[in-house]
Amino acid sequence: MNRLFLATAFVSLLVTNSWATSNLNLSKSNINRYLPYPNAALTTATANVPAGGTVQVYTTPVLGDFILTQFCASPDAIGGVRLNAVNFGDIAQTVNNGVSCFTFTPGVSIPKNSALSCSNGGTSVPNIATSSAANYFCTISGMAWGQ
Repeated sequence: MNRLFLATAFVSLLVTNSWATSNLNLSKSNINRYLPYPNAALTTATANVPAGGTVQVYTTPVLGDFILTQFCASPDAIGGVRLNAVNFGDIAQTVNNGVSCFTFTPGVSIPKNSALSCSNGGTSVPNIATSSAANYFCTISGMAWGQ
């Protein structure tokens, strides 16, 4: 009797396991196969933007694709910091003491071999701590793949 009970329990567990496995693998839900960009490389680039100047931060891949997901800049940049891409145009601009980061969901597709540049619309203001012209940071993040 004890062996019959163990055999029945074993068969029940085996059937339940088979059902659960097939249910997981045959599910049409993306949560079970979440690899939207399996060969993507997360990319981050940053640069110092001089007051009133422009600087190139990143160049998108020649052969692959680039999806911009975030742009941040110094929150105290006089005149704000503008992000621009060649063959695309202006993307976003921060505001002095206001919005300093933009998150793009699901992302902005930037053309191949495009230079991403940050520019500051302010004027050169002396930095009290260093007695030099002000510099502001500009950071971009995204995903590059297919290179």
